[in-house]
Amino acid sequence: MRKISIEIFYWMDNWSDDQIAYFQRAKDCGFDGVEISFVSGPESIDVKRMRDELDRLGLDVFCSTGLSAVTDISHPDVSVRQAGIDYLRQCLETTKKLQSPLLGGVTYAPWLLFPATDDLRPYREHSAKALHEVAKIAADLDIILTMEILNRFETFMFNTVDEGITFLEQVDHPNVKLQLDTYHMNMEEDSIPHAIRKAGNAIGHFHCAANNRKLPGQGHLNWEAIAAALKDTAYAGGLVIETFPNPDVETGRTVHTWRPLVQDYDGEARATLAFLREHFK
Repeated sequence: MRKISIEIFYWMDNWSDDQIAYFQRAKDCGFDGVEISFVSGPESIDVKRMRDELDRLGLDVFCSTGLSAVTDISHPDVSVRQAGIDYLRQCLETTKKLQSPLLGGVTYAPWLLFPATDDLRPYREHSAKALHEVAKIAADLDIILTMEILNRFETFMFNTVDEGITFLEQVDHPNVKLQLDTYHMNMEEDSIPHAIRKAGNAIGHFHCAANNRKLPGQGHLNWEAIAAALKDTAYAGGLVIETFPNPDVETGRTVHTWRPLVQDYDGEARATLAFLREHFK
């Protein structure tokens, strides 16, 4: 049976809150693992304490990160790009210490970056070249680096599986793969099942959310078709639920959650876990 995890920010109010404090809640709801993020940088992670808690609870872990204006590997300034490579190296080293098999997220450019130019090709070229260098580090550490495909309102780099595959060809390294997310795919793909099958063995990580960013099963997505398509690919990894349901806290407001998406956090998490396990056997 495919393992199912949850992005730990589901329960958290602020990005800087203690992620470890919520691991017990994920375990109590029945999840196999958690996804954590280096939102304050990898140096902010208490690796021993986090690893000890994961071991105590028997949870898997997946790591994610993002880039900033000063660590932008797509930037025209080579010194900024180098700072981004150095930052991703630190993230990968911490990922290895935490025993996560991958480092995912928006690993190719800052989230919501939209350069004031008509020619975006240099940004993609800079990013792909830098990621090739980062991929060598990932390979040495036996870690897969994944790039989350976001919708057009969150990035210009690539928004569909077709565009993601083209970008992967630019990166040209087997340790870099695609991270698919059903919430974003609903906006950008002509057919989610077709796109999943097209991605095939390029899939490195898979996020689950409804079309409205509620929990899976609370929207109009056809999860039977999604599960069948994923089964047809070579993807052997797990699933991660990602939603930021609370409009009254920083984590929800940052991603533009303006209405409550969940009423009973633990109860709905358990129900969604059962829903996904029924579909992804």
